[in-house]
Amino acid sequence: MDPSHHGASLSQEYPAPSLPTSRHIRLVSLLPGDNDTIICELITADLDSAPHYEALSYTWGNPLDCRSVYIKTMEFGDGTEFQVTSNCFSALRCLRLADRPRILWIDAVSIDQHNFPERNHQVTLMSQIYSGAAEVIIYLGGSENNCDSAIEFIVELDNPDLETTTSLSYPKSEPLLLALKSFFSRPWFSRVWVIQEATLSNKATVYCGDKVFPWSAVKSFHQWNASQKWLGRLPFVVTSSRASLTKSRPGKTMLKALIETGHCAATDPRDKVYGLLPLLHAFDQELEITPQYEDSVAKVYTDCAAALMTQERFELVLCAVQGGSDHDDLPSWVPDWRHEPKRTILGKNYDIPSDSAWASNDVSGYSMRLTLSTPEPVLHMA
Repeated sequence: MDPSHHGASLSQEYPAPSLPTSRHIRLVSLLPGDNDTIICELITADLDSAPHYEALSYTWGNPLDCRSVYIKTMEFGDGTEFQVTSNCFSALRCLRLADRPRILWIDAVSIDQHNFPERNHQVTLMSQIYSGAAEVIIYLGGSENNCDSAIEFIVELDNPDLETTTSLSYPKSEPLLLALKSFFSRPWFSRVWVIQEATLSNKATVYCGDKVFPWSAVKSFHQWNASQKWLGRLPFVVTSSRASLTKSRPGKTMLKALIETGHCAATDPRDKVYGLLPLLHAFDQELEITPQYEDSVAKVYTDCAAALMTQERFELVLCAVQGGSDHDDLPSWVPDWRHEPKRTILGKNYDIPSDSAWASNDVSGYSMRLTLSTPEPVLHMA
């Protein structure tokens, strides 16, 4: 999900009333067809008793490059014109069936993006929406840069025939090497929201050009690449796993994820924090952070740092501060997650045991106390 694009061409009235309760979501019934006209029906459903649906994971693309779809609701029976980005339109056309409707959850259509309270609350449901989907559809876009050969190699690695799998060695051709690098450089792999969308899925399928293959094949490629040490570091969405995200305290999980996803993009910089919260919600880990898209970026990052310091050793949070932020409104003790850390004392793969760092009561005669003054967010250590 990337509920943050506010291009002028997307400033439009949402064609449906507000959701009736905090447990309701909107599903999109993508009606069958074989032409360029996309027609959908909006279905309001209780998340606890929702019908079989698939959740779409994709990138919005350029918010100024839009196409029209038609949305049918109880209020607009004949359908009202609604703008979506061209990439969303391409995904809908790719996924549309010829003979029957397809029930999807699509952030751009299922959420009223200009209704802040609705957006705030729907973000808190993301973990349940994606884990509750029968399948997550990962749409990477069209075929380009010889991606077919990269996909064929990735799928071959997922072959359960051990003889075939173990016989594979480094790709011999330069074109295949370039194709694999290009494949993992697609925009989807660098978006912060897709991490929870893929990680929380019970089943995920990748659509790329005319190729359709299981997400598990990409995870298998990661395992192969880790043993061969050939392609270098893959995107965090590929290397992360449920196990790695559940073995730590909430503060440590969140801090590690923030550091690991420093390279990831988010059109709304607040989503560098909000896009990772569903991972905590899914594993019953909580931080005192509530999505508030009305808040400034500085306030979101400050609240995040303060919440991390209540659960994690404060010096680990301070070690993530780069200094020299371009934004004067950000306190000096708050990490600026808008930029990928150039370096950090912790390192991107830090995994410090809880008993390995000094604690305040280890220093004879001194104590460490953290307080935040108001209204100015000044960190006091005494």
